[in-house]
Amino acid sequence: MPYALRHIGTGELLAGKQANAYQLAYYGLLLWDDEPDEEQRFDVLMKSERFRALAPETIIKERHAAEWEQVQELSRWKITLITEQEAKLGNVKLRNDPSLRIFMRGGQLLAEPAE
Repeated sequence: MPYALRHIGTGELLAGKQANAYQLAYYGLLLWDDEPDEEQRFDVLMKSERFRALAPETIIKERHAAEWEQVQELSRWKITLITEQEAKLGNVKLRNDPSLRIFMRGGQLLAEPAE
């Protein structure tokens, strides 16, 4: 069974841009065969383009608060085991479309537009 990152607040499974075995780009669930370590999880969260560095000209107080919120948000993504069928279904529902997100709620996978 593959490992995925799931947001503890929303149930979202992390997806992002990646390349298949033929080096063709696609958008799909970010999965591992073995449980990822902290560095692997951090790297994939950064590559998911969900988190961006703040502009240097941001006022220090605002920047500190915004950076702290990003740190808290990073900690909300937890490792979860999903079945092969859930992994395949999640990718089908994403339709290679970065404007969609996959959520696991009540044992079902739901595709919804990104906010």
